[in-house]
Parts: sequence; C-alpha cells; structure tokens
Amino acid sequence: MGERLALARTEPSAARRHLKTPMLVTVGERDFRVPMNNAIQLWSALQRMRVPGRLIVFPEENHWVLSGENSRFFYAEVHAWLARWLQAPEP
Repeated sequence: MGERLALARTEPSAARRHLKTPMLVTVGERDFRVPMNNAIQLWSALQRMRVPGRLIVFPEENHWVLSGENSRFFYAEVHAWLARWLQAPEP
C-alpha cells in the first residue's frame, strides 16, 4: 500500500492542478528510468490546462541524448525555449 501511494504521488497527473509554468518535455523512447507514457501524460496535462508546452520525443535515445545530431537539436531547442520564456521584464 505504501509503495502504491508513493507511486501515485510521483505521477504527473497528481500535480496537474498546480501546472502553470511553461514546460519543455523531452523523452527518449528507450528510456527505462522515465517511461515514455509519463512524459506523454505530463504533456497531455499541460495541454488540458492550457499551459504552454512542447513535447520532443527521441525515438532512438534513452535517458540521455547521446547522438551528435540529436544532441545539437536538443540543446538548440532548450536554448530557444529558455530564450522565449526567460526574457527579462521591460523596464
């Protein structure tokens, strides 16, 4: 019972009513640490709550983005996301 409760608290759907921050969600299809369905569930919750979000799936990656091409794409997306959402307020 305790294990089930701990699992329920880590499910993205458990925190969905608190989602307000724009979120970039990335996942590798071969990731055994974070199942892909958790990333999709989180992204779906963002969409339902009308919170800005972007889902990027890397079919051939695991927990880490290791291939050169995917890595360049990943970091370009992170940079663009941060540039978009972390703008300094106008004086």
